[in-house]
Amino acid sequence: MCLGNQLQRGLKGYIYGERGVWRPGDSLHLSFILDDNGNKLPKGHPVKMEVTDPNGKLTYQKVIGDNINNFYSFTVPTAVESKTGNWNAKVSVGGATFYKGLKVETVKPNRLKIKVDFKDDILSGFAPLNGALQVNWLHGAPAKRVKTEIKAKFSNAYAPFKNYKNYVFSDPSRTYSGEEITVFEGQVNEEGFTEITNQLSVGQNAPGMLNVQFLVRAFENGGDFSMDAFSKPYAPYKSFVGLKSPQGRAYGSFFTDEDQTFDVAVVDDQGKPIKRDGLEVTVYKVEWRWWWNASNDNLSKYTSSSFHKPFMARTINTDAKGKANFKINVPEAEGGRYLIRVYDPNSGHATGRTAYFYKNWWKKQPSGDKEAAKMLVFAADKEDYQVGETAKITFPSGTEGRALISIENGTEVIEHKWIKTTQGETVVNIPITKKMAPNVFINISLLQPHITTANDLPIRLYGVIPLMVEDPNTKLEPEIRMPSVLRPEETFTVTVSEKNNKPMTYTLAIVEEGLLDLTRFKTPNAWNEFYAREALGVKTWDMFDDVIGAYGGSIDQVFAIGGDGSATGGKNKKANRFKPVVKFLGPFKMDVGEKQSHTIKMPNYIGAVRTMVVAGHVDHEAYGSADQSVEVKKPLMVLAALPRKLSPGEKVTLPVTVFAMESKLKNVNIQLKTSAGISVVGTSSKNLSFSKPDEQMAFFELDVSKANGNNTVEVIATGNGEKATYKVALDVMNPNPITSKVRDETLQDRAPKALDFSTFGVSGSNSATVEFSTMPPMDFSRRLQYLGTIPTWLCGANNIRCLPAVIFKRHFRFTIEEKTRHSGKHYQWY
Repeated sequence: MCLGNQLQRGLKGYIYGERGVWRPGDSLHLSFILDDNGNKLPKGHPVKMEVTDPNGKLTYQKVIGDNINNFYSFTVPTAVESKTGNWNAKVSVGGATFYKGLKVETVKPNRLKIKVDFKDDILSGFAPLNGALQVNWLHGAPAKRVKTEIKAKFSNAYAPFKNYKNYVFSDPSRTYSGEEITVFEGQVNEEGFTEITNQLSVGQNAPGMLNVQFLVRAFENGGDFSMDAFSKPYAPYKSFVGLKSPQGRAYGSFFTDEDQTFDVAVVDDQGKPIKRDGLEVTVYKVEWRWWWNASNDNLSKYTSSSFHKPFMARTINTDAKGKANFKINVPEAEGGRYLIRVYDPNSGHATGRTAYFYKNWWKKQPSGDKEAAKMLVFAADKEDYQVGETAKITFPSGTEGRALISIENGTEVIEHKWIKTTQGETVVNIPITKKMAPNVFINISLLQPHITTANDLPIRLYGVIPLMVEDPNTKLEPEIRMPSVLRPEETFTVTVSEKNNKPMTYTLAIVEEGLLDLTRFKTPNAWNEFYAREALGVKTWDMFDDVIGAYGGSIDQVFAIGGDGSATGGKNKKANRFKPVVKFLGPFKMDVGEKQSHTIKMPNYIGAVRTMVVAGHVDHEAYGSADQSVEVKKPLMVLAALPRKLSPGEKVTLPVTVFAMESKLKNVNIQLKTSAGISVVGTSSKNLSFSKPDEQMAFFELDVSKANGNNTVEVIATGNGEKATYKVALDVMNPNPITSKVRDETLQDRAPKALDFSTFGVSGSNSATVEFSTMPPMDFSRRLQYLGTIPTWLCGANNIRCLPAVIFKRHFRFTIEEKTRHSGKHYQWY
């Protein structure tokens, strides 16, 4: 059953962020749009945002009432030490709750733009791949001769052919565990291009169509890499056979002693129907699987073992449209669980399902299905409508009678009317209005006169079908005007307008493409959420069978009919190595025909950014979005890369990539500026010569022997009046644990004593303390130092620190410096 979105107290809500993944330490710019047209809330009604980390711990909570046309914005801070994983945002308003999953990971933004195109929408295991790989720098220049690898992992696919939604193309008797292979490994050419012509040959025992997830990594010549991930369908067979089951009874089961017709379809690997002869249909009876039996179904033993004889076996042929069918009739005495399997010996693919055949255990059913007999089957002239069109509903009517036509949506009955039916067939015309968007349900109760019960039809039939409705007036079309190319550290203007001069409220975000590419982030569009298919929210019941018993068989009729859309009852500071290029503004209100301009300064960044506008007008229930990607570059650019962490005493090579994009740049000088503790081995300045616009690399050796903690290396490139800089952050941390030595000495009364000792460990990190006591030594200095090393995120860390501090104050006198050293900012001395 395909379910729709269920409205909560007449409210709709949409939460969105400016990107798909954040790093610990980043700020999350979350926005919430509230549509309360179905249940108006008072002005200034509070909206609460809660954000929890992967452990379910509440990390952020804020209640606000201020908004601009029901647009709410929240800036959620995170700490560098924050947990990575799946976070969750929850908005509570007016008794309704809305959720959004958030990704917080220690990722790094891409610097390369990776694009893989395959000619075929569905990849095949019987022909070489026809693909192209293009790798460019984000600022547009081709990534010359970079090493690239493409790995692929396979998994089962479900509902692979869109024109056969109700067909099963998977064999339950086969199991497949995903495997990972290397599709391509090599270098692209001078233009950053290469062809992908390898052949995929996996999944010979696959249950059906597979999904192949590609992971592409492109390695810069300096060692850093960018990545991209995407998936494609993969056909391990030349053709596929699908099975469509008839409408099931309770829990999808089928009655015994009745013919059950199953449909079969055969398609090629691209989903086109083909004729096929000799399909083998076999039906096996298998043991029952009760809920307490947790073992896995091993259905393969029924298809491969000679001990299990099939209940039924036959051969069928499809017609020119690839269609066929067969019937199964299970006697009452043979009721139980069955494996139905259809095998195509030509391609080797098979499909099937398990099904239960029985009648009610607690009583014997009379012949025929009384409930099914009461169902009215009717149809509309098409599935999707535009506002202003007329839907033509046709339903069979045996004699003259009356029908109640009810038009319902997710919250209410929009319209209802009684009509007179005509003999044979009745046609009803329903004008489509904007109130019916995004979908409505047509509920028909057909009544015929009581005196006509001698015919074959019940005197009352009922049924329901959905109609999808689209209103063009609910779509906003924001427009963005900005320079086609941006320069680092310069201001630029973004002008926002609406194509048809409609009023709107919007937010504006500018985010680097290197972050968006990590998740293939799509610009948020509230229209897709607010106009998603809604579930039927109107419950229908009657007492017809209790009052008028002109047809045998009674039923307790309290039902919520919804067809396919029926609803059912989700502390040391670390170097900030990758400062995200993110600008978030808004929300802003724009009146009819108005344009608004925003002046923004681009930070020192080269690559590409995407400008995104998410717009809405809640009163008109209209929504839309727009985006524009532009390159950020200038004639002279420089990039560098360093490892995330180094240890004191190590040496590292710094690769520097220089881009001279104009012919005037013939000679470029590169200099390094390092923080204290990092020294350059050899010269700290190099010169590069360019005969044409190109990219070149230079290498420097760095010594971090005297460095500790957060450090930076700045690369400065100059040439012909142009200047470019790039700063790299680096953590230099000693991985060894802190070591201490304790020496006890006893002093005699008024007798001097000389103590000789030598320091050990990394120079600059060592210290010594002397403690005097008239009682046996307790080594309080070392124990106080240990308290300062307890992580702040540890449960009860503050209590662990504070309790000794309170006790020590009663017995020791500490200077301000000592209090600060021992406590830091974690607790106070009372």
